[in-house]
Amino acid sequence: MNYYLFIPFFIIILFFFPIKLEARASFNVLNFSGAVGVFLFKIKLLHQMFWIKGKKIITQNDDEIETVEMDFHSEEIIFLQTFMKEIKDKTRLKQLAVFYNIGTGDAFSSAMVAGLVNFVVTSLFTNIKNQKPTASLSLNNTISYNREICQFALTCILSISLFDVLYSFCHSIVLSKHQAEQKKTQTENEDKTQTEDKTQNAG
Repeated sequence: MNYYLFIPFFIIILFFFPIKLEARASFNVLNFSGAVGVFLFKIKLLHQMFWIKGKKIITQNDDEIETVEMDFHSEEIIFLQTFMKEIKDKTRLKQLAVFYNIGTGDAFSSAMVAGLVNFVVTSLFTNIKNQKPTASLSLNNTISYNREICQFALTCILSISLFDVLYSFCHSIVLSKHQAEQKKTQTENEDKTQTEDKTQNAG
């Protein structure tokens, strides 16, 4: 029996069989800093810390530090938005846990703010549950009455096939390039119109 015939079979199973990804994110509102990480079978695929300084984002990946200017109309941002839309309906949310630690230095106001955050998160959970009824959702809150702190974190476990990831990735590249070209053409037309208006007003 030729066991090599099983190789394509296992490749097809691996390609189409859903895999579990764990994503983690945290953000410190007071310092405008945070971290993101993606893990596959407990193996780190991505871990990056970031700091927001005005219109710039400083990222650190291992020993490499990079400063990026925020441009919400850049091709990279358009690609990310497109990719998230493409992959959203193909992803199965298995588990989502939200953590936060809030404190204003005053017990009464800390409790009020925490109550408001609880309301917002539970409302969000309700919407998620309507779309993903099999997802397991949990909220873990900590109130620090004697100090100022505002930290949020979440962990989620997603299930998706490699085929869906690759298809969404390739399709998003095509769509984002098309959208970026349209945006560039629109910007050039607007600049041209403004120049013509200024010329007419000057005349």
